[in-house]
Amino acid sequence: MAESTGMLINGLVVLAYLVGMILIGIYLTRHIKKADDFFLAGRSLNRWVIAGTVMATNVAAVFLVGPAGAAYAGGGAAVLLIAWTGNMIAAVSALVIVPRLRRLEISTVSEFLEDRYGLWLRLLPAALWIVYYALFAGNNMYTLSVTLQPVLGDINLNTITLFVGGGVIVYCFFSGLLAVAYTSVIQAFLMIIGGLILLPLALRAVGGISGFAETVPPEHFVFWKPAVEDSAWPNYKQVIMFALLGLPYWCTSQYMIQRAFAGRTVKESSRGIMLAAILTGPLTLSYIIPGICAAVLYKDTGILENPDMVLSQLLQDLLPVGLGGLFIAALVAASHSTASALLNSLATLAEHDFYRRFLPDKSSNAYLWFGRGATLVGGLVGMVFAFNVDRLGGIIQANFTIMGFFEPPIFVIVAAALFYRKANAWGALASIVLGVGFSSVTALMGMPPEDRTIWVFPICIVAMAIGSMIGQKVQPETVERRSIVDDMLERSRTVHTEQATPMAIAGIVIAAIALVAFIGCAFFESYLPMPGNILINMAFMIIFVLGCYMASPAFVPETEDVVPHEASSIERSWFHVLFGSGWSWLVLYVLCAILVLTLYFM
Repeated sequence: MAESTGMLINGLVVLAYLVGMILIGIYLTRHIKKADDFFLAGRSLNRWVIAGTVMATNVAAVFLVGPAGAAYAGGGAAVLLIAWTGNMIAAVSALVIVPRLRRLEISTVSEFLEDRYGLWLRLLPAALWIVYYALFAGNNMYTLSVTLQPVLGDINLNTITLFVGGGVIVYCFFSGLLAVAYTSVIQAFLMIIGGLILLPLALRAVGGISGFAETVPPEHFVFWKPAVEDSAWPNYKQVIMFALLGLPYWCTSQYMIQRAFAGRTVKESSRGIMLAAILTGPLTLSYIIPGICAAVLYKDTGILENPDMVLSQLLQDLLPVGLGGLFIAALVAASHSTASALLNSLATLAEHDFYRRFLPDKSSNAYLWFGRGATLVGGLVGMVFAFNVDRLGGIIQANFTIMGFFEPPIFVIVAAALFYRKANAWGALASIVLGVGFSSVTALMGMPPEDRTIWVFPICIVAMAIGSMIGQKVQPETVERRSIVDDMLERSRTVHTEQATPMAIAGIVIAAIALVAFIGCAFFESYLPMPGNILINMAFMIIFVLGCYMASPAFVPETEDVVPHEASSIERSWFHVLFGSGWSWLVLYVLCAILVLTLYFM
């Protein structure tokens, strides 16, 4: 009776929280005055709002719920590398890729591809992204359902998916990126509080730090597991796959880069992403360690049929009634925001690369409603995919399986467009055709996703190089075309040696040393103390990102954005003052540190 009462209370808290988030989202739509506000938040986001929205929309669904389940199922500490290698790639992207794309003053990455390669090389990647984001949004709808099921008891998972998917679509239809960005900051705050409350309670449940080290099987502390048939997921090949797929995810994907386009300046965009990379390190740890603890707490109990439900089960079992429901709601709402951000990126691509591209003289209101229509269609496609996620191996594996088809060749052609002067449409087309073709054929042959991913990147790079050489012979560039490309690449120039202050140089050195040390931990893992190796790896990751942040003046000069920025209505609101300030983050982390120590030692 007490258990059912607790579930009822937690369920009511979840419902109240979700209703509250929807109402806040509707309230924030008052600041959506034109299409640019819906698609790019009026280019008004500062670094702290960017950090919050990147944390909430990136971490919650795929990189907390799924990895916690994988850690519980035997993956252990290895799943932390999914997030931590991504954090390091995000920092590099914020230095090298984001500033270059942001300086071009474009709305979509595919818009740049038209300028570089031509119309068809804009439309093809945009179409592939639209399909991928619809499926990825469906994966997040499934995550929502999995997170909610322990609270809702015996309700069928597909029934929950139907209702939460509908809620996501309705929310996305009205909210746009501006509302998603600010509500995501609230969700990031609650995710941090929830994780840093769950962590000490989970450790206490297994006997504290000493009990954790003694009761958890040693293999749970191994990061680089051998790629043998009976090894727990992920093994070392799968970790390499995650790192490789982190390149397109953080560097060239419209879903992530759109937050940079929404930044008020190049500097705010770049540093917001790096702040998110720093802040998510401890956050992922605070959810994965409890997942490992669950392998001890729920061993041979039969409580969990689906490992992806472990986080919700822990929150419900270890946190007080009501408070557990609040943090389950925070995960649900953050997953909700992830799906919303994906559908917003899908709508931006459909509106900007297709509708606006061919009908440039329509009103702002027409573009806004076309984007909402695209959101509706993409959401329905995603909902259909959500019903099939479990057949693809769960949240993480489903996402990276579909990601491996689309993203590697697009990453190669975007990176080549930015850094390889001789890249042309012939090479770009060859890269996409061979990349997608190789992934499709080898998938039908049964090649594992990790092997496909390891092979597809060099194949795409070679195809780009050879195709570009053939293109230069068949269709040489004119002097006018060379001048246009040179001007484009110069406008997006990254390194500013005149801004290389001693602090920036020190940051580059620190980042390089931390990177070498992080890689060294992989080769000499057996010599590291366990579970202390978890903190050692995290420390090197955070030091690397901090070094990149210190180096940022050499890549994004303080004097770069000289055009005065006119504050938008959202920037003048009380909401921005409360949730768009670095002081709010400082207070949050100080309170969380006190809370963690209190809960552990009380």
